[in-house]
Amino acid sequence: MPYRSTSLALLLVACAPRVTAPPPTPVDAPAPAPAVLPDYAKALVAAMDPKADACDDFYRFACGGWIDSTPLPADKPLWGKSFSTIRDGNLAVQKATLEKAAANPTAGDADWAKMGNFYASCMDEPTVDATASAALQPYVAQIDAAKDLKGVMGVAGRLSMVGAGAFLGGGISGDFKDPTKSILHLTEGGLGLPDRDYYLKTDDATKALLTAYEAHVAEMLVIAGVPAADAPKQAAAVVKLETAIADAWVPRAELRDPEKVYNKLDRAGLVKLTPKLQWDAWLAGAGVAKDATDINVETPGVFKKLEGILVKSDVKTLRAYLKWQLVHAAAPSMGATAYDKHFAFFGQQVTGQKQQEPRWKRCVAMTDANLGEITGKYFVETQFAGDSKDKSLTMIKDIETAFEGGLAGLSWMDDPTRARAVEKMKKINNKIGYPDKWRDYSPLTITAGTHTANVLAASAFESARNAAKVGKPVERGDWYMSPPTVNAYYDPSQNEMAFPAGILQAPFFSRDFPAVMNYGSIGMVMGHELTHGFDDQGRKFDGDGKMVEWWAPEVSARFEERTACVKAQYDAYPVVDGINVNGALTLGENIADIGGYRAAYRAYKAKGAPPANVPGLTDDQLFFVAAAQSWCVVASPEIQKMRALSDPHSPPRYRVNGPLANLPEFAEAFGCAAGTKMRPTNACEVW
Repeated sequence: MPYRSTSLALLLVACAPRVTAPPPTPVDAPAPAPAVLPDYAKALVAAMDPKADACDDFYRFACGGWIDSTPLPADKPLWGKSFSTIRDGNLAVQKATLEKAAANPTAGDADWAKMGNFYASCMDEPTVDATASAALQPYVAQIDAAKDLKGVMGVAGRLSMVGAGAFLGGGISGDFKDPTKSILHLTEGGLGLPDRDYYLKTDDATKALLTAYEAHVAEMLVIAGVPAADAPKQAAAVVKLETAIADAWVPRAELRDPEKVYNKLDRAGLVKLTPKLQWDAWLAGAGVAKDATDINVETPGVFKKLEGILVKSDVKTLRAYLKWQLVHAAAPSMGATAYDKHFAFFGQQVTGQKQQEPRWKRCVAMTDANLGEITGKYFVETQFAGDSKDKSLTMIKDIETAFEGGLAGLSWMDDPTRARAVEKMKKINNKIGYPDKWRDYSPLTITAGTHTANVLAASAFESARNAAKVGKPVERGDWYMSPPTVNAYYDPSQNEMAFPAGILQAPFFSRDFPAVMNYGSIGMVMGHELTHGFDDQGRKFDGDGKMVEWWAPEVSARFEERTACVKAQYDAYPVVDGINVNGALTLGENIADIGGYRAAYRAYKAKGAPPANVPGLTDDQLFFVAAAQSWCVVASPEIQKMRALSDPHSPPRYRVNGPLANLPEFAEAFGCAAGTKMRPTNACEVW
């Protein structure tokens, strides 16, 4: 979906004396050790590295102990102290409910039965293996029946309904200039690998991976019904086609300006743009009604190039490509025959994950992905009960107040723009925990013993539900994440933030934690999402979600100067294999991180909370340690490379060191001298 920002995803004189944990502070004395240390304090202190210099590498200082004692699990490409442990805990909670529903699907209502049958079918791997190919056959038959580009585009539209993004991508969201109305946004897409660079870079590692990819495509085409003797040749043609599409793509970093990617057309305008692409066939296949004409084309130039590529391609190659896209999208819901091959390439070679997750975790995750507002109802009953929603909303209001207070100190803003910024902030709609109204799944049929077919049906149900929105009023009650999800988002076209119940769990948030820890961890996430409303993208939308210029020109120019500082700062950070952080691609998330820490810290200081008494740390220091430990991560080199090329979030180390190096409040808390790495003389300031 266009422009929905998420969190999940990653100096006075000469250098001051080496700072070790517990570090000294120029203002307050560290807390003495209590007789009995609470479990949360034990875990926090144990995760730190007492030998690291907080003013040199705060990420190491806050996370080094945890990193040294935490091997990367064999079934994960990446493991985080907060996000991953909460996700696994949430999966375990959901598993208990799903097992009850699977054992007795008739013990509850229709939603209970859907949930139980879906999970039970997923867990029956032998039956999944035996029935998966049959579930794909209707789509394979449609592909084989396509005799020309019109037929191919019609099938491509139908495949988009079941999660196979052939040739292009898209989604339904608010119109940037009329956010009350839903429109269809068409985007570049159609690749099997994570990013265009996997096709276009010419280093030995990239070329070797592309060769392995071609072999994998051939294996999967056989599963889709292509004769084994023909599969290698067809796979080579598919990879050549995808490489041409990748070459047509605009790099991700160049898609960050909403003004440049807003190119609204009606249906006739879309046909005029690319008359040979057979849009009527694609739109019909994708479930878009004939009278739905509100369409935004993100990159018109890419679609013109795509037209040229497809017109020149032979139909046999296009059919092979569609079969590959179908089986590639379906593989996670298929049995071992397909999934083992899928995992061997995308899990092991692309992300560096050595082993598959236990099947129960995959089945819980798939049930939630497809029936999230059914599983969510049961999740929130036990995991987000009582006054959890009220406490979370109070924190958000505290952080909004702190953000508003911080605006007064920004010398680069003028008063009229500042007033409009406050007005926008006050209009933000905060969604906490779960929807006010649960989704109606009554049109969806889930059948016991047909897992792959169930996944395809659930995807088609959700796609049809969204396609029906085109041209109609935006449904403001919709959520884009299920309640158990460990993440959050800000949507600029609706000027809203959403924090699912899944992330409002320990160690991000607990009623048993001292306030300073909650403000440091989940408070930073809340401040991060709030700042997205004012990052390089979000700032171009007003308080009603309309893309309109509400900044004075000279204020915009000063903002751009400050964001250029942030871009240059992050461009210099190395990741892996000679790849640095892409400062342009990650700009919005980096701005949000800087603003998130600052707003959360100011909110905590204004709170006047009782002392936390964590030994060796002042409460100010504890705030930053708690915030930093949200990003403690161990990861494979492969996933680090993949995320550096395609993820708009910076790696975890730089989600700590990058923002905090720009905060005078951090340097003051740890006594960092000017010129040290965590207090550079050229610090950036935005919000």
